[in-house]
Amino acid sequence: MRKLVLGLALLALLAPGPAAFAEIGTADAVPASTLLLPYFEVDLGNTAGITTLMSINNASASAGVAHVTMWTDEAIPTLTFDIYLTGYDIQTLNIRDIFNGILPVTADAGSDPSDTISHKGALSQDINFPGATGPCATPYVNPALTAVQVAHVRAAHTGQLSPVFNACAGANYGDGIARGYITVDSITQCTLLAPSDPNYFTTLADNRNILWGDYFYVNPTRNLAEGDTLVHIESCPSPSVGNGAGHCPFTGTDYTFYGRYRSVAGQDQREPLGSSFASRYINGGTFTGGTDLIVWRDTKSLATGASGPHVCTQTPAWFPLHQSDVVAFDEQENPTDQCFVIDNVGPPTGGPTNCFPLATQRIKTAGGNPIAAPLTLVSPFGWLFLNLNYTLPSGDPFPGRAQAWVTTIMSAEGRFSVGFSAIQLDNLTTGFPGGFILIP
Repeated sequence: MRKLVLGLALLALLAPGPAAFAEIGTADAVPASTLLLPYFEVDLGNTAGITTLMSINNASASAGVAHVTMWTDEAIPTLTFDIYLTGYDIQTLNIRDIFNGILPVTADAGSDPSDTISHKGALSQDINFPGATGPCATPYVNPALTAVQVAHVRAAHTGQLSPVFNACAGANYGDGIARGYITVDSITQCTLLAPSDPNYFTTLADNRNILWGDYFYVNPTRNLAEGDTLVHIESCPSPSVGNGAGHCPFTGTDYTFYGRYRSVAGQDQREPLGSSFASRYINGGTFTGGTDLIVWRDTKSLATGASGPHVCTQTPAWFPLHQSDVVAFDEQENPTDQCFVIDNVGPPTGGPTNCFPLATQRIKTAGGNPIAAPLTLVSPFGWLFLNLNYTLPSGDPFPGRAQAWVTTIMSAEGRFSVGFSAIQLDNLTTGFPGGFILIP
């Protein structure tokens, strides 16, 4: 009888109930159809150096496939693969493994009839998932990547000549650390296409909001680790019900997360991120390691042509990305403009315009990085206002608007570190054009 009671209690706990509170266009950690790892680092020359860990989870009892796309810090896709998820499944990844050619081994019911790979729980669905690639056809046999593919991802994510592209696709810091970002989409069938490919969102993308996850930066050499939830990007509910449904479905004039990769805006039905953020910074005191900003940005450009793989002595057409304004306030509320195009808040001390020039980057608030111009903070303590909107010189699909994401990391070297998302000050959904402006 006790087992029966416990079983009924567990079923009641997992039974469908009221939907998780969510609102389209608002930064909220709820199950989503797309996940964004805004930045990763992997030290390819030191196995005890920094690496990035992440998890991908299924919030539904129904099976699904998570489609993983790796992008360079110039927003160029380099590799795609699929992860099959039974109901309530979880898969963890060490991004270092991918650069060694090792992919997560999962399999749907048809490819795993003995249920020894992707286990079916008592409350989980396990099916024959459509598709002829990846775990939908046969589980990955590791190393799943060929020697050429391994050389390709290593070169592309360190700014070197890729043997697949026969060109470069990322910034070259010269330190052997692979950088970039990752997107994870719920899809309806296994595929090797990237979100930037035609018809991806009309034939493959799934609008079920079932994915959730987290990530960690782990550096054993420095005895540091930071973590946060992945960026959860919801698709519009269909039919349009619930919080934020007034903005759904997205139409051809709407700014969506994957808006730059389609000829008609709104096909992906993914909410956009914000464009203006607030974050504290501490460069001293207890946090002797200072404050870093992880800044992901929308290049608003296709991943091909002048914005795709390029001659290694050149850069993409959009580089460097600018912004409307960045203002530092000290603890006496004194503002100082940092990197800007048009001065919004005095005093007009001048400053560079490319403090966050790439699609993704890690910036020290006391020093910048080798690719970006440094901030010029006059106080070791305070907060930053970041208006990251901009307009491309030509062919801008969303003039004056640009989605972004900012994460703050404060550390004391060799002791401890904390990471958290910056405060989102606006959103770019319909009716909210974005561009939070400080009034002097």
